[in-house]
Amino acid sequence: MLYRMALTPQMKHSIMLLGMSTKDLAEYIDSIAESNPFLQKILSEKPKKLSTTYEYNDAATEDKENKRLPLISQLRILDLTDKELEIAEYLIYEMDDNGYITVDVEEVTSDLMVSLEETERALEAVQGLEPAGIGAHDLTECLQLQLKKANKEDSLEYRIVTECIDEVAKNNAEKIARILAADKEAVQTAIANIKKLNPRPASNILSEKSERVAPDFLVSLAKKKLQLELNKDWMPRLRLYNPYENKLEIIKDAEARQFMKENMDTARHLIDGIRRREETMCRVADYILQFHKDSLQNHPHEMKSLTVKNISEALKLHESTVTRTISNKYIQIDDNVVPLKSLLSASVKKENGESVSKQAVKNRIEALVKNEAKAKPLTDNDIYESLTKEGILIKRRTIAKYRDSLRILPAYLRKNKNIT
Repeated sequence: MLYRMALTPQMKHSIMLLGMSTKDLAEYIDSIAESNPFLQKILSEKPKKLSTTYEYNDAATEDKENKRLPLISQLRILDLTDKELEIAEYLIYEMDDNGYITVDVEEVTSDLMVSLEETERALEAVQGLEPAGIGAHDLTECLQLQLKKANKEDSLEYRIVTECIDEVAKNNAEKIARILAADKEAVQTAIANIKKLNPRPASNILSEKSERVAPDFLVSLAKKKLQLELNKDWMPRLRLYNPYENKLEIIKDAEARQFMKENMDTARHLIDGIRRREETMCRVADYILQFHKDSLQNHPHEMKSLTVKNISEALKLHESTVTRTISNKYIQIDDNVVPLKSLLSASVKKENGESVSKQAVKNRIEALVKNEAKAKPLTDNDIYESLTKEGILIKRRTIAKYRDSLRILPAYLRKNKNIT
């Protein structure tokens, strides 16, 4: 029989602290300190100026987790098992700012150690949420989901999206009509309807202008030995102020004595929880850093494959602990601030049996496009052939997905852009 250890309130508190961003934790500390007379903040003499090197110019960074709560709230009312709900929440946190899921079903199944059927049911639930179109892996699927929700699965619009999506961008009604053996005027009307759909269904929910963020960790690649430093500039320092320690018995009023005891316990648990949070964060971040040491110092475009499961097994931590540790945490490597979880990546197989990280494949795609002939941009098939020659086994559809995630336009649009 399998026994599960019940979580104490202190353990639950530590888990909550671990998943918080620096900003959220600082605000939480402020709120507790205001109402707890036994918790004192130690004012730092060092001014907390956010350096321009802390600029993180990628997707939105402020309260990403909170922006996803409306989506998660929709999940709560669905008829899902606990496991399916856990998977569905994981998928929501793996969405980009436009609502596209950035992981494969097989990757989720492997990372969470769940069945393919459970993952597919969870994905179906996510794709049924509002706004319509979220939870897709690519543009075609996104538009298909919106049409399905409008009961237009048997429509001409659905056929066009499924079979001729590239021609929609070119507004090539004549070619679409020929391919689908459809009336040209009907196709033109259908194209107009398709263009009313939202290719970025979650942008109003999740996307924000870039924010400056305070990195949780600081690393310099100039040093031969990579040294990880926990950035405490933005975290209030705390101490326990307890003039009544070992003197509770002299306080006659039972209610006052209970108030003091509860607040002293709260203060102790918070200080201890923050200490454990920092220890766990440093363990996980240092492991990631040392794992990628050679790549970071010598081969930045050849990052090795590293997953939550790998870290969990190496450090003997539960996978959920690792996931919370890397969530909402940022690392400054020289002058660049990136999410800690961006240093994790599943793998793609090579012909020789070795594995290469997905991030390394994305970096390679980016490099190929950067060095392409401007008058004749590389198509996805050209990129596929180049990667195949390098021994990287990858599907053409996956190349398109990676290209989209890198915000690289299709070849014909890059060519038009170069012409103009």
